[in-house]
Amino acid sequence: MKVDIIGAGALGLLFGGKLAARGVRVHFWTRTMEQARLLAGEGIQVEEPQSGLVSIAPSMILAHPVDDIVRGSLNIREEERPDWIFITTKQGSVDHDLLEFVGRIAGPNTGIVCFQNGIGHIEMFRSAFKDKNIYVAITTEGAKRSDARSVIRSGAGTTQIGIPQPSEFLLYNGDSLDERKEQIREEDLVKMLESAGFEAFLSKDIDREIYRKLLINAVINPLTAIWRIPNGELLDTESRVVMLRQLCEEGMRIYAAHQIPIPSNMYEQIESVCRSTAGNTSSMLSDVLKGAPTEIDSINGRLVKMAQAASIPAPGHEMVWLLVRGLEATGD
Repeated sequence: MKVDIIGAGALGLLFGGKLAARGVRVHFWTRTMEQARLLAGEGIQVEEPQSGLVSIAPSMILAHPVDDIVRGSLNIREEERPDWIFITTKQGSVDHDLLEFVGRIAGPNTGIVCFQNGIGHIEMFRSAFKDKNIYVAITTEGAKRSDARSVIRSGAGTTQIGIPQPSEFLLYNGDSLDERKEQIREEDLVKMLESAGFEAFLSKDIDREIYRKLLINAVINPLTAIWRIPNGELLDTESRVVMLRQLCEEGMRIYAAHQIPIPSNMYEQIESVCRSTAGNTSSMLSDVLKGAPTEIDSINGRLVKMAQAASIPAPGHEMVWLLVRGLEATGD
């Protein structure tokens, strides 16, 4: 099996490193020449709570900057086309240039798996690749990149993979591929991930998980970014809990207006996530602290647009959307 990974951040290094350790041919495509050279020269280090530090030798992976393809200094032979492409960049990095790059390295039978938070990017992939099924991976794996070649697996989670169904916000214009052939490919993908030490399974209702995770992220992430606190501290004061409840209830009303099914105990699930990830720094807070663009537009921004489409108020989500965008603008 051959897997190309676009985006060598925490998730990309975790999945790529563990797959390479199991003998999968993994090819990283990085944003910078410096990281590609580091990976190609020194390999990857994956640290896990139970098994400790695992080193993946540079001979076990391939790494090149995206610019090598863009400039034409590297050509991909047909036999080197990947079976799967994992898109592990931030949601905001999904743009015309990235889609064009995917088209250059993908073969006719290459599957595409998107690991992004939020919604909006799936429509872009489906529009660009009408002859392919676009998969979504919803993962609860905890990973933190300690440097450009090292990642800490802070907590093992589950990874659900599936193909979203057409809807108002997840549009699909392509034709279905042969169902039996695609089922075999899906099963091979899950087996590959399981052999690398991930708990993975196929979901026939991935849309439910997409929107469940979207709401969890829309409640937890912006508040941690605004207050500069880890997830667990959201439950420490009454005023913080009031905001948690407001954002959750607004989100559930938005979903109900669009007839999107969601568990009735979403607030209890959000509290549970806060407790189980109490010491974690959310990805949005991490981006704010680094002065990097956040995914606020594809998370709370999308919920605000859904509320507007249904003509219902969402003052809490509008407020945190603008506050986090203001942090991005000032670099505070």
